[in-house]
Amino acid sequence: MVTLKEVLETVSYVCKVSLTQMRSKKRYRLFSEARGLYFLFARDYTDCGVQEIAKYINRHHATCIHYSKITPQLLKYDKKYRITYGDIEGRLNKIKNLDDEANDDKLKQIDFQIAELLKEKNRIVSTKKDT
Repeated sequence: MVTLKEVLETVSYVCKVSLTQMRSKKRYRLFSEARGLYFLFARDYTDCGVQEIAKYINRHHATCIHYSKITPQLLKYDKKYRITYGDIEGRLNKIKNLDDEANDDKLKQIDFQIAELLKEKNRIVSTKKDT
């Protein structure tokens, strides 16, 4: 699963807006659109609620809900915004896939350790029966 920090950093990087500007109260179009993308991706790619998502960039939860409704409408009509959306989506999918692969590796390691422990348990049990 992708974290809020990863979503914010990805949106910030692609939109060329600093993290400070993302968290600022300024309502310039560039900042506002970047925040909208952040809210949209944070809701789609994380398990966090709207309060946590909004609080992460110093906003109210109603702002997160508002942007989640408005941003898809902007995507319909603004070609440049759609391109930016696609770039962010691609980057977040890569992050998500890397996390999934890392989790798969951890699960394989845990399965291996469990198998080794079961072998050891069986060996101990068999030696106790012999004595």
